[in-house]
Amino acid sequence: MLAEIIPLLAGMEQEEHAYHPRPSSAGPERCIRSMVYHGLNVPRSPMPGRARLVLDDSSWHEELTADWLRKSPFKIHSQQMEIAVPDPVTGITIKGSIDGVVTDMLEIDRLLEHKALNHFTFQRFWGGEIPLDYVTQTCIYVKGAQALNPALNEAILLIKNKNTAQYMEYHIIYKDDAAIIDSRTHSNGETAKMEEIVPDILRFAFDKFALVQDYIDRQTLPKRQYDIDTWRCEYCGWYETCWKGYEKEFEELKTDTILPDEFADMVRYYKETGAQIKDMDKENKALYANIKKALDEIDTREGRAGEYILRRKLIKSERIDKTLLTEAEKAKATKISMSERLYISNYMKGENNVQSENIED
Repeated sequence: MLAEIIPLLAGMEQEEHAYHPRPSSAGPERCIRSMVYHGLNVPRSPMPGRARLVLDDSSWHEELTADWLRKSPFKIHSQQMEIAVPDPVTGITIKGSIDGVVTDMLEIDRLLEHKALNHFTFQRFWGGEIPLDYVTQTCIYVKGAQALNPALNEAILLIKNKNTAQYMEYHIIYKDDAAIIDSRTHSNGETAKMEEIVPDILRFAFDKFALVQDYIDRQTLPKRQYDIDTWRCEYCGWYETCWKGYEKEFEELKTDTILPDEFADMVRYYKETGAQIKDMDKENKALYANIKKALDEIDTREGRAGEYILRRKLIKSERIDKTLLTEAEKAKATKISMSERLYISNYMKGENNVQSENIED
Protein backbone atom coordinates (compact mmCIF):
# COMPACT_ATOMS: atom_id res chain seq x y z
CA MET A 1 0.00 0.00 0.00
CA LEU A 2 2.58 2.60 1.11
CA ALA A 3 5.24 1.26 -1.22
CA GLU A 4 2.97 1.92 -4.18
CA ILE A 5 1.62 5.31 -3.19
CA ILE A 6 4.97 7.05 -2.52
CA PRO A 7 6.28 6.85 -6.13
CA LEU A 8 2.82 7.83 -7.39
CA LEU A 9 2.82 10.94 -5.19
CA ALA A 10 6.36 11.82 -6.32
CA GLY A 11 5.30 11.47 -9.94
CA MET A 12 2.47 13.95 -9.40
CA GLU A 13 4.90 16.64 -8.18
CA GLN A 14 6.40 17.69 -11.48
CA GLU A 15 8.44 20.89 -11.14
CA GLU A 16 9.02 22.90 -14.31
CA HIS A 17 11.69 25.59 -14.40
CA ALA A 18 12.15 28.12 -17.17
CA TYR A 19 15.41 27.76 -19.10
CA HIS A 20 18.34 29.93 -18.10
CA PRO A 21 22.11 29.33 -18.02
CA ARG A 22 22.72 27.16 -14.94
CA PRO A 23 26.02 25.86 -13.54
CA SER A 24 24.68 22.30 -13.67
CA SER A 25 24.22 22.57 -17.47
CA ALA A 26 27.54 24.26 -18.24
CA GLY A 27 29.77 21.20 -18.70
CA PRO A 28 30.54 19.41 -21.97
CA GLU A 29 28.50 16.30 -21.14
CA ARG A 30 25.12 18.03 -20.84
CA CYS A 31 23.36 17.69 -24.19
CA ILE A 32 23.01 20.99 -26.06
CA ARG A 33 20.00 19.74 -28.03
CA SER A 34 18.02 19.06 -24.84
CA MET A 35 18.90 22.57 -23.61
CA VAL A 36 17.55 24.05 -26.85
CA TYR A 37 14.30 22.07 -26.45
CA HIS A 38 14.06 23.51 -22.93
CA GLY A 39 14.72 27.04 -24.17
CA LEU A 40 12.08 26.65 -26.90
CA ASN A 41 9.55 25.58 -24.23
CA VAL A 42 9.00 22.20 -25.86
CA PRO A 43 7.08 20.07 -23.31
CA ARG A 44 9.13 17.29 -21.79
CA SER A 45 7.83 13.87 -20.79
CA PRO A 46 6.82 13.66 -17.12
CA MET A 47 9.58 12.37 -14.87
CA PRO A 48 8.79 8.91 -13.41
CA GLY A 49 7.99 9.01 -9.72
CA ARG A 50 10.99 6.88 -8.82
CA ALA A 51 13.35 9.25 -10.65
CA ARG A 52 11.82 12.16 -8.71
CA LEU A 53 12.52 10.25 -5.49
CA VAL A 54 16.14 9.68 -6.51
CA LEU A 55 16.69 13.42 -6.97
CA ASP A 56 15.00 14.20 -3.67
CA ASP A 57 17.11 11.51 -2.02
CA SER A 58 20.30 13.21 -3.24
CA SER A 59 19.28 16.49 -1.60
CA TRP A 60 18.85 14.77 1.74
CA HIS A 61 22.28 13.13 1.41
CA GLU A 62 23.74 16.61 1.03
CA GLU A 63 22.06 17.76 4.24
CA LEU A 64 23.21 14.63 6.11
CA THR A 65 26.80 15.28 5.03
CA ALA A 66 26.57 18.90 6.16
CA ASP A 67 25.23 17.75 9.53
CA TRP A 68 28.25 15.50 10.06
CA LEU A 69 30.65 18.29 9.02
CA ARG A 70 29.11 20.56 11.66
CA LYS A 71 30.33 18.08 14.27
CA SER A 72 33.92 18.40 13.01
CA PRO A 73 36.54 21.14 13.49
CA PHE A 74 35.60 22.43 10.03
CA LYS A 75 33.10 25.27 9.73
CA ILE A 76 30.49 25.05 7.01
CA HIS A 77 28.69 28.25 6.05
CA SER A 78 27.21 30.27 3.14
CA GLN A 79 24.95 27.33 2.24
CA GLN A 80 22.65 27.99 -0.75
CA MET A 81 24.19 31.44 -1.23
CA GLU A 82 23.17 32.73 -4.65
CA ILE A 83 25.88 33.62 -7.15
CA ALA A 84 25.88 35.29 -10.56
CA VAL A 85 28.78 35.07 -13.02
CA PRO A 86 28.51 37.49 -15.98
CA ASP A 87 30.55 37.28 -19.17
CA PRO A 88 31.30 40.57 -20.98
CA VAL A 89 32.13 38.73 -24.22
CA THR A 90 28.82 36.91 -24.77
CA GLY A 91 26.60 38.89 -22.41
CA ILE A 92 25.61 35.62 -20.75
CA THR A 93 25.15 35.48 -16.97
CA ILE A 94 25.21 32.11 -15.21
CA LYS A 95 23.18 32.03 -12.00
CA GLY A 96 22.98 29.43 -9.27
CA SER A 97 23.42 28.73 -5.57
CA ILE A 98 26.39 27.08 -3.90
CA ASP A 99 26.24 24.11 -1.54
CA GLY A 100 28.48 25.96 0.89
CA VAL A 101 31.95 27.06 1.93
CA VAL A 102 34.17 25.03 4.27
CA THR A 103 36.69 26.81 6.51
CA ASP A 104 39.49 24.70 7.98
CA MET A 105 41.43 25.13 11.24
CA LEU A 106 43.85 27.55 9.54
CA GLU A 107 40.92 29.76 8.48
CA ILE A 108 41.35 28.83 4.81
CA ASP A 109 38.09 28.90 2.84
CA ARG A 110 37.29 26.31 0.19
CA LEU A 111 34.11 26.10 -1.81
CA LEU A 112 32.14 22.89 -1.18
CA GLU A 113 30.20 21.15 -3.94
CA HIS A 114 28.38 17.97 -2.87
CA LYS A 115 27.15 15.11 -5.07
CA ALA A 116 25.43 11.86 -4.08
CA LEU A 117 25.80 9.13 -6.71
CA ASN A 118 25.10 5.46 -7.22
CA HIS A 119 27.81 2.88 -6.60
CA PHE A 120 28.73 2.25 -10.25
CA THR A 121 29.20 5.94 -11.10
CA PHE A 122 31.17 6.41 -7.89
CA GLN A 123 33.50 3.53 -8.85
CA ARG A 124 33.89 4.91 -12.36
CA PHE A 125 35.14 8.22 -11.03
CA TRP A 126 37.40 6.63 -8.44
CA GLY A 127 38.82 4.52 -11.26
CA GLY A 128 40.10 7.66 -12.97
CA GLU A 129 37.28 9.07 -15.11
CA ILE A 130 37.03 12.83 -14.56
CA PRO A 131 33.51 14.19 -13.84
CA LEU A 132 33.89 17.15 -16.18
CA ASP A 133 30.37 18.49 -15.69
CA TYR A 134 30.81 18.55 -11.91
CA VAL A 135 34.26 20.13 -12.19
CA THR A 136 32.86 22.86 -14.48
CA GLN A 137 29.97 23.49 -12.10
CA THR A 138 32.38 23.74 -9.15
CA CYS A 139 34.61 26.29 -10.91
CA ILE A 140 31.61 28.46 -11.78
CA TYR A 141 30.67 28.49 -8.11
CA VAL A 142 34.23 29.44 -7.14
CA LYS A 143 34.16 32.32 -9.63
CA GLY A 144 30.80 33.49 -8.31
CA ALA A 145 31.89 33.27 -4.65
CA GLN A 146 34.98 35.36 -5.43
CA ALA A 147 32.69 38.40 -5.72
CA LEU A 148 32.44 38.29 -1.92
CA ASN A 149 35.76 36.58 -1.15
CA PRO A 150 38.40 37.38 -3.82
CA ALA A 151 40.97 35.18 -2.04
CA LEU A 152 38.88 32.03 -2.49
CA ASN A 153 40.33 29.93 -5.31
CA GLU A 154 40.13 26.35 -3.98
CA ALA A 155 37.26 23.88 -3.90
CA ILE A 156 36.34 20.46 -2.60
CA LEU A 157 34.11 18.42 -4.89
CA LEU A 158 32.76 15.90 -2.38
CA ILE A 159 31.04 12.79 -3.76
CA LYS A 160 29.07 10.36 -1.61
CA ASN A 161 28.37 6.77 -2.60
CA LYS A 162 24.66 6.41 -1.78
CA ASN A 163 24.94 2.61 -1.68
CA THR A 164 27.91 2.25 0.67
CA ALA A 165 28.20 5.68 2.40
CA GLN A 166 31.80 5.95 1.17
CA TYR A 167 33.11 9.37 0.23
CA MET A 168 35.54 10.67 -2.36
CA GLU A 169 36.79 14.22 -2.73
CA TYR A 170 38.52 16.11 -5.51
CA HIS A 171 40.80 18.97 -4.51
CA ILE A 172 40.36 21.61 -7.23
CA ILE A 173 42.17 24.91 -7.72
CA TYR A 174 40.60 27.48 -10.04
CA LYS A 175 43.24 29.80 -11.52
CA ASP A 176 43.50 31.78 -14.78
CA ASP A 177 40.26 30.16 -16.00
CA ALA A 178 41.72 26.68 -15.60
CA ALA A 179 40.58 23.89 -13.31
CA ILE A 180 43.64 22.31 -11.71
CA ILE A 181 42.47 18.94 -10.34
CA ASP A 182 45.22 18.30 -7.84
CA SER A 183 44.13 14.99 -6.32
CA ARG A 184 41.26 12.73 -5.33
CA THR A 185 41.00 11.12 -1.90
CA HIS A 186 38.87 8.16 -0.80
CA SER A 187 37.30 7.91 2.65
CA ASN A 188 39.47 4.83 3.25
CA GLY A 189 42.46 7.19 3.33
CA GLU A 190 43.80 6.40 -0.14
CA THR A 191 44.87 9.44 -2.18
CA ALA A 192 45.55 9.50 -5.91
CA LYS A 193 47.64 12.38 -7.25
CA MET A 194 46.10 13.67 -10.47
CA GLU A 195 47.52 17.06 -11.49
CA GLU A 196 45.00 17.26 -14.36
CA ILE A 197 44.42 20.66 -15.92
CA VAL A 198 41.23 21.64 -17.75
CA PRO A 199 41.94 24.97 -19.51
CA ASP A 200 39.41 27.67 -20.48
CA ILE A 201 36.75 26.00 -18.37
CA LEU A 202 34.44 29.00 -17.93
CA ARG A 203 35.16 30.25 -21.44
CA PHE A 204 33.83 26.94 -22.77
CA ALA A 205 30.73 27.23 -20.55
CA PHE A 206 29.87 30.76 -21.71
CA ASP A 207 30.44 29.87 -25.36
CA LYS A 208 28.21 26.81 -24.94
CA PHE A 209 25.35 28.87 -23.51
CA ALA A 210 25.80 31.46 -26.27
CA LEU A 211 25.54 28.68 -28.87
CA VAL A 212 22.37 27.35 -27.21
CA GLN A 213 20.86 30.84 -27.26
CA ASP A 214 21.71 31.22 -30.92
CA TYR A 215 19.82 28.01 -31.74
CA ILE A 216 16.89 29.20 -29.60
CA ASP A 217 16.81 32.59 -31.36
CA ARG A 218 16.87 30.92 -34.78
CA GLN A 219 14.43 28.22 -33.63
CA THR A 220 16.61 25.46 -35.04
CA LEU A 221 18.14 22.36 -33.50
CA PRO A 222 21.78 21.23 -33.30
CA LYS A 223 22.80 17.72 -34.23
CA ARG A 224 22.18 15.04 -31.63
CA GLN A 225 25.06 14.73 -29.21
CA TYR A 226 24.53 11.08 -28.29
CA ASP A 227 23.41 7.84 -29.94
CA ILE A 228 19.83 6.70 -29.67
CA ASP A 229 20.58 3.81 -27.30
CA THR A 230 22.75 5.67 -24.79
CA TRP A 231 21.57 6.00 -21.18
CA ARG A 232 21.71 9.80 -21.47
CA CYS A 233 19.03 9.75 -24.15
CA GLU A 234 16.92 7.13 -22.43
CA TYR A 235 16.73 9.26 -19.27
CA CYS A 236 16.11 12.53 -21.13
CA GLY A 237 12.69 14.17 -20.89
CA TRP A 238 12.80 15.05 -24.60
CA TYR A 239 13.77 11.55 -25.79
CA GLU A 240 10.51 10.86 -27.64
CA THR A 241 10.46 14.33 -29.22
CA CYS A 242 14.13 14.23 -30.22
CA TRP A 243 14.09 10.81 -31.90
CA LYS A 244 10.61 10.94 -33.42
CA GLY A 245 10.85 10.26 -37.14
CA TYR A 246 14.48 9.15 -36.96
CA GLU A 247 13.84 6.07 -39.12
CA LYS A 248 12.91 8.37 -42.01
CA GLU A 249 15.93 10.59 -41.26
CA PHE A 250 18.17 7.54 -41.27
CA GLU A 251 16.90 6.32 -44.63
CA GLU A 252 17.60 9.76 -46.13
CA LEU A 253 21.28 9.76 -45.10
CA LYS A 254 23.79 9.67 -47.98
CA THR A 255 24.96 6.27 -49.23
CA ASP A 256 27.44 7.21 -51.98
CA THR A 257 30.04 9.14 -50.00
CA ILE A 258 33.73 8.80 -50.86
CA LEU A 259 35.42 9.10 -47.48
CA PRO A 260 38.87 10.67 -46.94
CA ASP A 261 41.97 8.46 -46.87
CA GLU A 262 42.22 8.99 -43.10
CA PHE A 263 39.09 6.87 -42.73
CA ALA A 264 40.77 3.94 -44.46
CA ASP A 265 43.79 4.19 -42.14
CA MET A 266 41.53 4.32 -39.08
CA VAL A 267 39.41 1.37 -40.23
CA ARG A 268 42.52 -0.67 -41.14
CA TYR A 269 43.93 -0.13 -37.65
CA TYR A 270 40.57 -1.00 -36.11
CA LYS A 271 40.45 -4.28 -38.05
CA GLU A 272 44.00 -5.16 -36.99
CA THR A 273 43.38 -4.52 -33.30
CA GLY A 274 40.03 -6.35 -33.54
CA ALA A 275 41.76 -9.45 -34.92
CA GLN A 276 44.26 -9.37 -32.04
CA ILE A 277 41.45 -9.03 -29.49
CA LYS A 278 39.57 -11.97 -31.03
CA ASP A 279 42.67 -14.18 -30.81
CA MET A 280 43.21 -13.21 -27.17
CA ASP A 281 39.50 -13.73 -26.41
CA LYS A 282 39.65 -17.27 -27.84
CA GLU A 283 42.73 -18.01 -25.73
CA ASN A 284 41.05 -16.53 -22.65
CA LYS A 285 37.92 -18.68 -23.13
CA ALA A 286 40.04 -21.79 -23.64
CA LEU A 287 41.94 -21.14 -20.39
CA TYR A 288 38.65 -20.57 -18.55
CA ALA A 289 37.32 -23.91 -19.84
CA ASN A 290 40.54 -25.69 -18.76
CA ILE A 291 40.37 -24.19 -15.25
CA LYS A 292 36.73 -25.21 -14.83
CA LYS A 293 37.45 -28.69 -16.15
CA ALA A 294 40.31 -29.10 -13.68
CA LEU A 295 38.01 -28.13 -10.79
CA ASP A 296 35.36 -30.58 -12.02
CA GLU A 297 37.87 -33.41 -12.10
CA ILE A 298 38.77 -32.96 -8.43
CA ASP A 299 35.16 -32.22 -7.32
CA THR A 300 36.10 -28.77 -6.03
CA ARG A 301 33.86 -25.72 -5.63
CA GLU A 302 36.37 -23.46 -3.89
CA GLY A 303 40.13 -23.55 -3.51
CA ARG A 304 43.39 -21.64 -3.49
CA ALA A 305 46.12 -21.64 -6.14
CA GLY A 306 49.15 -19.60 -5.08
CA GLU A 307 47.95 -16.03 -4.54
CA TYR A 308 44.56 -16.72 -6.17
CA ILE A 309 41.30 -17.89 -4.62
CA LEU A 310 38.89 -19.70 -6.95
CA ARG A 311 35.18 -19.89 -6.16
CA ARG A 312 32.41 -21.42 -8.20
CA LYS A 313 28.94 -20.00 -7.67
CA LEU A 314 25.60 -21.27 -8.91
CA ILE A 315 23.74 -18.35 -10.47
CA LYS A 316 19.98 -18.53 -10.92
CA SER A 317 18.28 -16.38 -13.54
CA GLU A 318 14.71 -15.88 -14.62
CA ARG A 319 13.32 -15.51 -18.10
CA ILE A 320 9.87 -15.22 -19.56
CA ASP A 321 8.68 -18.18 -21.62
CA LYS A 322 6.81 -16.43 -24.44
CA THR A 323 5.18 -19.69 -25.54
CA LEU A 324 2.97 -19.47 -22.43
CA LEU A 325 1.66 -16.00 -23.36
CA THR A 326 -1.15 -15.02 -25.69
CA GLU A 327 -0.37 -12.77 -28.63
CA ALA A 328 -2.11 -9.87 -26.86
CA GLU A 329 0.01 -10.41 -23.74
CA LYS A 330 3.18 -10.53 -25.82
CA ALA A 331 2.26 -7.27 -27.59
CA LYS A 332 1.52 -5.53 -24.28
CA ALA A 333 4.84 -6.58 -22.77
CA THR A 334 6.97 -5.80 -25.84
CA LYS A 335 8.98 -2.60 -25.81
CA ILE A 336 10.50 -1.50 -29.12
CA SER A 337 13.85 0.28 -29.01
CA MET A 338 16.30 1.28 -31.72
CA SER A 339 20.07 1.14 -31.91
CA GLU A 340 22.61 1.63 -34.66
CA ARG A 341 25.16 -0.91 -35.86
CA LEU A 342 28.15 -0.30 -38.06
CA TYR A 343 29.12 -2.83 -40.73
CA ILE A 344 32.56 -2.73 -42.32
CA SER A 345 33.04 -4.51 -45.63
CA ASN A 346 36.23 -5.29 -47.54
CA TYR A 347 35.69 -4.99 -51.28
CA MET A 348 38.20 -7.09 -53.21
CA LYS A 349 39.14 -5.42 -56.48
CA GLY A 350 38.35 -7.46 -59.54
CA GLU A 351 35.98 -9.78 -57.69
CA ASN A 352 32.32 -9.42 -56.77
CA ASN A 353 33.06 -10.53 -53.27
CA VAL A 354 32.26 -8.42 -50.23
CA GLN A 355 33.27 -9.57 -46.75
CA SER A 356 31.17 -7.92 -44.08
CA GLU A 357 31.69 -7.56 -40.35
CA ASN A 358 28.99 -6.52 -37.89
CA ILE A 359 30.21 -4.22 -35.13
CA GLU A 360 28.07 -4.09 -32.01
CA ASP A 361 28.04 -0.66 -30.34
